[in-house]
Amino acid sequence: MKIHELWLKNFRKFENSKFRFNTETGVTVLIGENATGKTAILDALSIMMGCYLLDFNAGVNRHINKDEARLKQVTLGDTVSLEPQWGAGVSVACSASVAELAADDPSLLEPIEWMRTKSSENGRTTRTQAKTITQLGKLARDKVEKGEPVLLPVLSYYGTGRLWHIKQDVKLSKPESRVAGYRDCLDPASSHKLFLKWFKQLEQASLQKNKQYGVLEAVRHAVKQCIPDCHHFYFDIELQQLMIELADGQLFSFDHLSDGYRNMLAIVADIAHRAGRLNPQLMEKAAVETPGIVLIDEVDLHLHPKWQRRVLNDLREAFPKVQFIVSTHSPFIIQSLKPGEVLDLNSEQPLVRDYETASPAPEKSFSDRSIEDIAEDIMGIPVPSRSQRLQEMHDIALQYYELLGKAEGATEVEKAELKEKLDELSAPFSENVAYHAFLERKRLKAGLDESGQAEPEDTDNRE
Repeated sequence: MKIHELWLKNFRKFENSKFRFNTETGVTVLIGENATGKTAILDALSIMMGCYLLDFNAGVNRHINKDEARLKQVTLGDTVSLEPQWGAGVSVACSASVAELAADDPSLLEPIEWMRTKSSENGRTTRTQAKTITQLGKLARDKVEKGEPVLLPVLSYYGTGRLWHIKQDVKLSKPESRVAGYRDCLDPASSHKLFLKWFKQLEQASLQKNKQYGVLEAVRHAVKQCIPDCHHFYFDIELQQLMIELADGQLFSFDHLSDGYRNMLAIVADIAHRAGRLNPQLMEKAAVETPGIVLIDEVDLHLHPKWQRRVLNDLREAFPKVQFIVSTHSPFIIQSLKPGEVLDLNSEQPLVRDYETASPAPEKSFSDRSIEDIAEDIMGIPVPSRSQRLQEMHDIALQYYELLGKAEGATEVEKAELKEKLDELSAPFSENVAYHAFLERKRLKAGLDESGQAEPEDTDNRE
């Protein structure tokens, strides 16, 4: 299951826009400045993914919310207001390939399209134009009830609050339906408590029955593949703690890991455990054989740059049949990508009538670009090889020299004004003694001393 294209009409900041995702490599990275709509696109995708579960009886109902209508700025007189655009309706649509979920249905070999619309603040989100995907989900649910080994896609959304908004009320029954693999799957908040209880139960059962569970090993393998230097991953029955052992012998409980480790460990373990729950018939191959779509907002969250450079490749290898659509602000992540895996919202154009006939943007490769090139050319950071403060000092010096050039032939009043402006420019850097002294010396050479009077001739620098 992979989403090819997404259409947004009056959804959040988008009036009428269309986006294409990479289905060849299975990775698309959304980049752009703050407020360009990265999270809005992920939220819209979660609505489209949720359509598969509308008749699945999994307790997952992601609709268009009333606060997701685009707000138009209207100015009347001297008053500005923001008006939600319900008149034309708020709609989200997509095209996706689902053939691997319906191998026995030749009508689904080609990509299908579906849409959901909301026409008023208190209205319902329509589902009539999403029948194909909802029926596919319902058929799968019927097969689950009959005990058939139907292939179910993993669907997950991890938001930026995934470490902090942890659900505390997770309860498991024994045993649970495969459907439990969809519990809270489209809630951007963290749900690692669900994984923890499931993992604990299987670990205890494995010890009690002296039996190796394939889905448990699938989770361990995925974690080892994605967590640097992970040697062993298990639930300690005596300590009642989820433990990770590193290659150098260091042992940590999950709660004592750094935010970066906890963040990625929770995501990887959650994806793998959902794949195992949804498709237990795949046993130890659950992680590598389960298809699906995973959304991650700010995938670089809390990760060291060294880890950022490998995280998406690790996820790609651990879950080769899953489509990852993520957002990032990291040039290190961009540098690790293959051609066609970046969707740049700073340059993405609104949908127009002849969009289908327009030439696609050329695919760019970033693996052979330096971090400075990516930061400057792709992320719009001027002169990234300099710190912001050094760049400010450089710019101030240019303005300083320009003012000094006006000193020659100026009146005493004009010189006093120039001196005041020069003081304003240099004041923020007064603690930098060498820089400040350099500017002061240039001012004196230009004929302006502290009193605004011309400096005596410098006999040490005669030509």
